Order: sequence, then structure tokens, then C-alpha cells
Amino acid sequence: MGRLSIVVLFTPELARQREFYEKSLGMSPASAAARWVQFGTRDAALALRALTEGEKPRIELGFDVGPLEARLAQLASRGLTPAGKLEESADCRIARVADPEGNVIQLVERRKPTAAGPWPRLSHAIVNARAFDACAHFYHDTLGFKIAKEREHWVEFDTGGARLTLHAWRDADGLPLSPDQRVSFALMDDDLDAWADELRGRGVRFATTPTEEEIGRMAEVEDADGWFVVLRGPSPEVPIEEALAEDYGDDEGTRIEQIRKTAEVEPGARPGFGSRKLARKKIERVATKGFDAMQRTRESTTARPERSSGPGGFSPGAGAGSPRPFTPRPPRSDAPRPYPPRTDRPPRPDGPRPFTPREDRPPRPEGARPFTPREDRPPRPEGPRPFTPRPDRPAGGAGPRPFTPRPGGPPRRDGGTGPRPGGPRPGGPREGGPPRGPRRDDR
Repeated sequence: MGRLSIVVLFTPELARQREFYEKSLGMSPASAAARWVQFGTRDAALALRALTEGEKPRIELGFDVGPLEARLAQLASRGLTPAGKLEESADCRIARVADPEGNVIQLVERRKPTAAGPWPRLSHAIVNARAFDACAHFYHDTLGFKIAKEREHWVEFDTGGARLTLHAWRDADGLPLSPDQRVSFALMDDDLDAWADELRGRGVRFATTPTEEEIGRMAEVEDADGWFVVLRGPSPEVPIEEALAEDYGDDEGTRIEQIRKTAEVEPGARPGFGSRKLARKKIERVATKGFDAMQRTRESTTARPERSSGPGGFSPGAGAGSPRPFTPRPPRSDAPRPYPPRTDRPPRPDGPRPFTPREDRPPRPEGARPFTPREDRPPRPEGPRPFTPRPDRPAGGAGPRPFTPRPGGPPRRDGGTGPRPGGPRPGGPREGGPPRGPRRDDR
């Protein structure tokens, strides 16, 4: 079809977008006009274009083709017609078509070659598709792009130095795989971390910090219009073993040949992109698990030969259809299991264990331990301890203690306040009452 030559951002505020890419990202403009700015990037150009009244912000991808009329006739034979009128300028002629999700693709017939810049490299244009299979067949079958790499959820087409990459919007489980943006692009630098530190110093906001992905180290920033711009480092080197496996992995033919054979089939009957390799990966995982299980069984029978011997054990060379005979286990007894003595220790003698004095302590004297007075206390006097009256209490006099009536109690019958005359009252029955027991004084 042609090479990816330009990525155009249609912006409502051209001056603000130019300031971001020129001052924040550090890119140099190659050409500028009143409604157009083009930056000097490698492999493909990045351009800003002011929106006209009634247009919506969008990103368009431009591909260089041969004579435009011949290409449009070829696409018309495949059922694709251009959208709108042809656009002509002093440098090129442009026709526009739309993919199954409405993304605008420019078909450019150039009259002058695009001026390439030194830095940065525009390495990829990215299309995040909800209808992944339909878009993949559109770019391959209708537009004629060749497939360079293919994975389960993305396909990379060979479109020159800058590649077109188609990403699935969600995986098979419905989980999102791409940001909420239909079209994006990637700018590459040899030292992504140093570039990221430089951008942070300029106040650039990172949507995602530099992280290691399958296709290399990547980060994302947000421009003045809110578009996500992918910043990435160089692609990792693929080992020669993996490269050979990708080239010769399919014995029944490459993916491109299969799609060419099914070019005339209905889109619903075409094989899905990534489904063949996904099925092969599942088969490899099942085979690997089966081999690991066989290895574990072989190791267990080697380490424990008692389980492999006998009529119910594993016998090498036995067929898979021969069942193992059932061997009943003996009934378990509730009696405690006997304690097996350890053979690496001497037998314990019967009777109590004799006392063995420690060599690092002096022998303890026999008899009671003598009392050792403390030097920081005076000696205790012999005999009973004398009584010391407390100053906060009145001294008790000799004789019986005077009676003090309780407050709130009944008065005495004789009206006295001292001791009861005549000594203790003898016990006896009350008049008109039950017999009373002995008084407390008589007990």
C-alpha cells in the first residue's frame, strides 16, 4: 500500500498545542503557516492543523500511495469509496477513507518529498479498535498492508520506518487493554529515562511513568488538548531462537497466506487475528503440564519404591487402559501407636535421674542457709517490740470504757447514761414474749 508518512492532530487551539510540543517536549518546527505547523521528526512527520468551524478534534493518519486515481479505482473494486472531496495543495493531493470504526485515513499523492527531521523519531501510529478483527481485515485485505508482527491482542503492519499498530480495545475477558483514545502515536528516544527527567523539569504531566513492557520501555504524557502521547525507548533485541521460532513456527503456512486464501470469504467466517497462535499456546501449555506431571510421577516412584512394587503399584510399560487392582488397607486401630526408640541415642536408665553438679558453680553447703544481716539496716533489738502510742489518737484510760448511746437509738428505761447498774442483766423470758436466749455478757 505505502508508507506511513504523517500524523495530523486537528486542534481547536493551534497556538497552545504548538507551545506544548515545541517548549515542553522540545521539538523543532520544520514548517509553519497560519493554520498549519509541521515538526521535524524522523520516519514520519507530526503536524498540527487548526480546526474549521463545525469540525471535531481528531487524529488522522496519512499514507503515501502512488497515482491517486489508480489507487481509488482499486479500492472501489473492493467496495471502499472515499469520504468527501479530494484536497489539493502545492505539495500533495489527499483523499480520505474511513475504517470500520470511523477513523479517518489519508491517502496522499505527494508532489514533493516530506522533509525528515533529526529528533525525535515518530516510530508508531496506534489504532485502538473495539472491532479488532474487522479493523485488522480492513487494513490488511482492503488497504493491502502487510503484517510484520502478530500477537494475541495486537497486530503490527509494515508501513515503512514508522509502523501502524492495531491494538484490541479489550481482551477476551472484557478487561481494557488500551486507553480511552481511538488513535495515538509514539515518539521514540534512545534514552527514555533521561528524556523523562528533562520533561519533568519542564512541568510535563505523566499519565504513566516509564515502565518495562513487552515491546520495550514506555511512558505516556498528556498534551494541551488531552491526547495521550506515547514516549518509548528502543525496542528490545529479540533472541535468535525466538526469531527463528516465529519464522518457522507454523508448518501449515504463515498468517498472511491464510488471510490471502480467505480474502473472498465473508468477514464473519474469516479466522480471527491471534486465534491460531493463542490455540497453539494453549496446546503447548497442556503438553507442558502433562510432561511435568509425568516427571513428578517418575520422581516419586524412584524416591519411594515401596509404592511402585506389588500388585497395585506402577509398572513401567503398562498400558494406559489396564486398571490398577484395588488393595484394601488394614483397619486402623484406636490403640496408641508404640513409641519407636531412637537408634542414634543411648538407652535411658531406669529410675530417677541422678543429680550432676555443675562444674562452673561452687558446691552448696549442707544444712540450713545461715542468715546474713544487711549492712544498710540497724540491728533488730531482742525481745518483744514496745508499744508506741499514736499521737493522732487519745490515750486510753484505765477501767471500763463509758457507754455512749448510739445516735438515733431508743433511750434506756432507767434514763441513765453510764454503765447499767447491778451488772449484767440476767437472762430470762420476757413478759408476754417467747423465751430469750442467754445475753451476750453471759455467753
